[in-house]
Amino acid sequence: MLDWILVRDNIFSDQECDEIINQHKPNCIFDEQRKFYSCVDIDINDFKYYYKINYLTEEYVKEFNDAGHTSSIWSLATLRFKHFKPGQSFQNWHSENCVRYPYRILGLQIYLSDHDCGTEFNAYKRTIKSVKGRATMFPAYFTHTHRGQVCPENKDRYLITGYYHFIKKGVGE
Repeated sequence: MLDWILVRDNIFSDQECDEIINQHKPNCIFDEQRKFYSCVDIDINDFKYYYKINYLTEEYVKEFNDAGHTSSIWSLATLRFKHFKPGQSFQNWHSENCVRYPYRILGLQIYLSDHDCGTEFNAYKRTIKSVKGRATMFPAYFTHTHRGQVCPENKDRYLITGYYHFIKKGVGE
């Protein structure tokens, strides 16, 4: 069964992952409500590894050809760095497209650290393990409800998340 989940390893090298963590970790502030460090937005235009994410997007369209046949243009709109404290993860089942974010069409996760856990996709009974430099892209809808697993090694977890949106065209197009 086609699950529309793309997984690619070595999108970032170990050194690049460490560099991203060192650059963005100091800006994280713990969020008591969510029980993980707040997201730090990354300016896509200033992100020096953006070309690697563009490559990943192209890989998604190659793997799932129908994704390139939409009548609208879509692209990466949001990029965030996340730091989860030991024992924490986003454990609630959720999808990226929801009432609060109805414009999200694809989700992106790039793991910046290794762990014996990952992202669990409910409908597909599939878990993408957190491997340093590994990226995954998937539809943002209820069909891809997922949750993060708690790291049994009790280590800090770092990742980048991103969200693809349709690009608005001019009136009448």
